Amino acid sequence: MKYDTSQISKYIQIAKKKHKEGNLFQANEIYKKLINQKIYSYDLLISYGLFNREINNLKIAKNLFFLCIKKYPLIIKSYILLAEILREENNFNDALKTLFAAKKIDKSNSDIYYNLSITYRAFKSFKDSLLSIDSAIKLQPQNQIYKILKADILTESFQNEEAEELLTNLKLPKDSFLHFQRKILISKLLINQKKYTKAEEVLLNLKKLVNKDKILYLTLSDLYFKNNELEKGIFILKEGINNFPDFIPLRFNLGIMYRNLGLLELSIKTHIEILLKDQFNSNSFYELSTMYDFSNHEEQLKTLLNIETEKLSQLEKIYICFSKANIYHLKKDYIKSTYFLKIANEEKIKLQPSDLRRKLNTGQHYRKIKINNKPNLEKKIDINRYLFIVGMPRCGSTLLESILSLNPEVKDMGEVFFLEESLMKNDDLIDIKKLYDEKVSLIGSNKKIYTDKNLFNFLYCPIIYNFFPNARIIYCKRNPLDNILSIYRTNFLNQSFTSSLKDITELYLYHLELMDEYKNKFGSIIYSYDHDKVVKNPKENIRSLINWLKWEWNDKYLSPQKSKRTVFTASSAQVRQKINSNSSGYWKKYDELLNPVRNLLSTCD
Repeated sequence: MKYDTSQISKYIQIAKKKHKEGNLFQANEIYKKLINQKIYSYDLLISYGLFNREINNLKIAKNLFFLCIKKYPLIIKSYILLAEILREENNFNDALKTLFAAKKIDKSNSDIYYNLSITYRAFKSFKDSLLSIDSAIKLQPQNQIYKILKADILTESFQNEEAEELLTNLKLPKDSFLHFQRKILISKLLINQKKYTKAEEVLLNLKKLVNKDKILYLTLSDLYFKNNELEKGIFILKEGINNFPDFIPLRFNLGIMYRNLGLLELSIKTHIEILLKDQFNSNSFYELSTMYDFSNHEEQLKTLLNIETEKLSQLEKIYICFSKANIYHLKKDYIKSTYFLKIANEEKIKLQPSDLRRKLNTGQHYRKIKINNKPNLEKKIDINRYLFIVGMPRCGSTLLESILSLNPEVKDMGEVFFLEESLMKNDDLIDIKKLYDEKVSLIGSNKKIYTDKNLFNFLYCPIIYNFFPNARIIYCKRNPLDNILSIYRTNFLNQSFTSSLKDITELYLYHLELMDEYKNKFGSIIYSYDHDKVVKNPKENIRSLINWLKWEWNDKYLSPQKSKRTVFTASSAQVRQKINSNSSGYWKKYDELLNPVRNLLSTCD
């Protein structure tokens, strides 16, 4: 039986009504009946596509929107709906292609630019994201949704002043969802500025008004994570999970917090729970692969190893390939581990080109800087003493900071960007320490000694020597081949030079050259800490460090695994183990992969 146009519209309306009433089966049967008769009206394809998207049948929804584009190529809505699904699947390249196709049809459609902006933002291409949202705002200058998105992009990319100005000028009804989003963004802005108490106040006041919102719980957990209040974070995440048991980002944050507190069994359990709800979750697979061999979860391991990486989005491919590399490393299958490491890093460098040149240029700038009028800084009146731990990533610095943190007078700040941020904020070097002190004061600690483990502070040794009275620099290093391999094996999305063995090696050699020079110039404040010597002979080498710091010796420094501190680095699982040399010499297992590295190192001997 064939339906005329009026009958088709009638049945679509009935299906929509059934859907709204929660009668999903009946709604689906009506839609299927129409589709099976090859009725492909625009309204039917869009309505049935939206129905399937809502019930999470994304494959069917995607096919319906594809068909809609084919049948009605000049109507923009189907392109945008398809791009939204592709984005949900982390298939950013195809989402962009779909939106570009729509843009060719209608360059004046502001929603296309809005969705382009969301897509660019999803994989941290903030420059393109801002250009796109500015185009949308230009077409619709009164659209407050567009302005909220722009403020979000500015906040996420740490363009705090521009974000603050935009949020201040937004006038929104207090009972609107956009007002809620504005408050969330204000809290994120305060978090960026490390004004954690004010951010918490904003969020808790919002929670009194809007208790049942998953983004509120997620933002609160991010605040507690960044302010190193993980117990508070775990409490709020458990409350959020109780209200939103199927919202995976809350569970993922919980797994991360457990790990950073050293509660590895709870972290593993949480990530396994995520995989039971989402069996292909690439983020949880990666987290698990760094601390667990899946010995009691063979089904999940089989799923991971059988995932066809060619069908994945770029981000998923990176995480899954690193996960497989880690598992094959544990299985001692170093050939397969190498294979997936190469794929992961090749994809990573496509997503974010290497930042090696920027680091080298920064190093050269401060290497050549002229400090003519060194201020008369009186060391005796300097209240805080700073220990700057410098070197390359994966050099053993997390173990070192754990050892130092066993001194009750030490506050371990971790990998903070205080020095770099202070240098960027002010051209007057005289004010650098004052700006740095202000950032430290926001931590709210009454300790006397602070460790700063931003390893790339080796680029700023002349600044530390000249402007930080009582500061000390601990230069952490290990076997170059082990160090370079470990960097390459770690998924550093915020350090893009790490995707290239050549770039890692070039920076490694540069840091050796720079630190040799600085040890000659500023040797009185620099201690060379050799990770390999420490793990082979802990007592002798740790005692040497403690003596250099003029601290009283205590055998507790030999048991850093007992430290209760939270650890936020890639070594957060390994540092919970007793001091051992298990990772020393691992480069020999990847002999073929590291051949080019050895050649580069040999030319500079």
